[in-house]
Amino acid sequence: MTSHRNSALREIRSKSDAQIERETAWTWARRAIASMEQFQKTQDFSWVLRSETFKHEALEHAATVNDYGKTVKMIQTAIDRGRK
Repeated sequence: MTSHRNSALREIRSKSDAQIERETAWTWARRAIASMEQFQKTQDFSWVLRSETFKHEALEHAATVNDYGKTVKMIQTAIDRGRK
């Protein structure tokens, strides 16, 4: 637990809040895309539900970057492209 706490402390000391939120948004976006890929392979609808949850999280974090929607648009575009 201490190593996780130390890692988190290093992160918040070295990155801005916007940077952390942007990186977190991209992590959730990658999960949303990967979940849709799993749905396409398995046709198991639970992957679609997970993808929607991940997409929501990605957009929520992107919205907190406060860059007039630039990150939201990039995340939305990446997820849309990844779902095709």
